[in-house]
Amino acid sequence: MTTPPSTAVETLRRARAWVLDVDGCLMRTARAGGAGGEAMPGAGSLLTALRRAGHSVVVCTNASQRPPREYAAHLRGKGIDVADEDFVTAGSAAAEYIAAHHAGARVLVVGDDGVREPLLRLGFDPVKPGGPELGDVVVVGAAAGYTAELLNAACLAVDAGAPLYTTVETPWFHGGLAKSVAVSATIAHAIGWATGTRPHVLGKPSASLAETLLRRLPAEPDEIAVVGDATAEIGLARAMGATSALVLSGATTPEKLATLHGAHRPDVVLRDVAELYDLLSESLPTT
Repeated sequence: MTTPPSTAVETLRRARAWVLDVDGCLMRTARAGGAGGEAMPGAGSLLTALRRAGHSVVVCTNASQRPPREYAAHLRGKGIDVADEDFVTAGSAAAEYIAAHHAGARVLVVGDDGVREPLLRLGFDPVKPGGPELGDVVVVGAAAGYTAELLNAACLAVDAGAPLYTTVETPWFHGGLAKSVAVSATIAHAIGWATGTRPHVLGKPSASLAETLLRRLPAEPDEIAVVGDATAEIGLARAMGATSALVLSGATTPEKLATLHGAHRPDVVLRDVAELYDLLSESLPTT
């Protein structure tokens, strides 16, 4: 069991808003967004206790293939009571960012409903590949497959000046069971290679996601804690000005932790979310 410094524990106990990772943190899974996985011990109890205490909670994943409502429903089925509106994917965060920065743009989605549905909900009508008009914005999310026509349309749009966004940049996914390639990052960099453009990341650990989450959470940065199993959550916490809590139940091993220094090292290290729940349970007020 880890032994966090007392000052770090007190910092966590002062938090009133939380960003909680899914894969390797709340869920043990081999597929992004908790799909097909099982809840980590203490995950459901932690969310219930935070909600009863009146804290704000966002469950945030870099998954982007399916809409937030589908991932949230799966977690609820595993005993983790998260509302659809409190579940943020890299796909839905990308849609929010595009709405804030490219209102009225013609958006070409290189992905699945995980990006397309949030854009539709925000009033966008994504363009179809092969049509007479190029997209003003190209955004890449996860999908089971990508057609040559779609990739060509994306490359033509970016080559003509459209910004290229990707939901994630990390090459690998790790949810506590096994790793697999992050297909959206791979596709985005392929488009970037063809067009001489570097994709702009809208998921973890980007400043763009930090901006989106800070708009959502009714708390000052020093009242927010970001909890996850990877360096992506540490980077996100730094971008938000929040406290970083790393759990050793997923992508980060004790050996990898030992290589993290300075701003790349988390503020608090915990065995898992069950340990976090134990640390917080006595101090959480009930409403």
